[in-house]
Amino acid sequence: MNIIFVHNNMAKARTLNWWQTLSLFAVLVTVPPLLMLSLILPQGNAMLKAVNPAALLPAKFHLSQDERQEHINALAIQLGQIQARVTRLNALGERLAKLAGVKEQDFDLDAVPGQGGPIARPHNLSEQDIEQQMTVLIAELERKSDRYGALESVLLQQSLKKDTLPSSRPVSAAYNSSSFGWRVDPFTGQMAFHEGLDFMANAGTPIHAAASGIVAAAEKTPDYGNIVKIDHGAGVETRYAHISRILVKPGQRVEKGQLIAEIGNTGRSTGAHLHFEVRLNGVALDPRRYLGSNQG
Repeated sequence: MNIIFVHNNMAKARTLNWWQTLSLFAVLVTVPPLLMLSLILPQGNAMLKAVNPAALLPAKFHLSQDERQEHINALAIQLGQIQARVTRLNALGERLAKLAGVKEQDFDLDAVPGQGGPIARPHNLSEQDIEQQMTVLIAELERKSDRYGALESVLLQQSLKKDTLPSSRPVSAAYNSSSFGWRVDPFTGQMAFHEGLDFMANAGTPIHAAASGIVAAAEKTPDYGNIVKIDHGAGVETRYAHISRILVKPGQRVEKGQLIAEIGNTGRSTGAHLHFEVRLNGVALDPRRYLGSNQG
């Protein structure tokens, strides 16, 4: 095979024989790869170093520094919400324990509960796992807070009912002077209904509130003499009559067992004693139903 070269000006043509053609072919085949290797080999190491491994990851795994900080801030906000809810639950738990009468040492919210068990296969949590667990924890804390709030309301009502129920004896003396019900009136000698209990004791004997409430009246009347009326709510009222000294004022808040007056002999009375009444919506009730039938 012969190859003919023709110059651009067509002046003269040159013909190569088969040996010259083979030599030219060898040069054309081997020289370009050698040139490529000479360019690649000296720079190959530097090129590998310049490649960022993160660039090989899918696009969804790429997070900028600002995006990562934003993600951390979001987790911090969730953590703050959990801490706030835990604080509220701790305060609520302390109130519940107090209302329920549980001893402080038996209801220590700061104590770490005992835990244990066999070693389980470890599992590394991802950021997504942590986010999901925090979301579940926040929802559970919210539900517990609602339930504890409802329980607190019930216990508080029971506690208020207990404190506002006139069950505490107003004086240490027995009610052996005159009981609730029909009796012979000491002034008229006729049958009359006695609307309270009479506690006979020396003048100046302390009188205590039978239940917590608000002083509705502290005054002097012709029949009761000096009298204190305490409103306990829900239509319940107690009256303390014939007293010598009044130690409270209208509108004052009093607690069960608080000193409110002293026994006397004022008004329509034959001697020093306390006339004690319990009324519901103005109707006189037998105080023994509240004070207990064994206290006489």
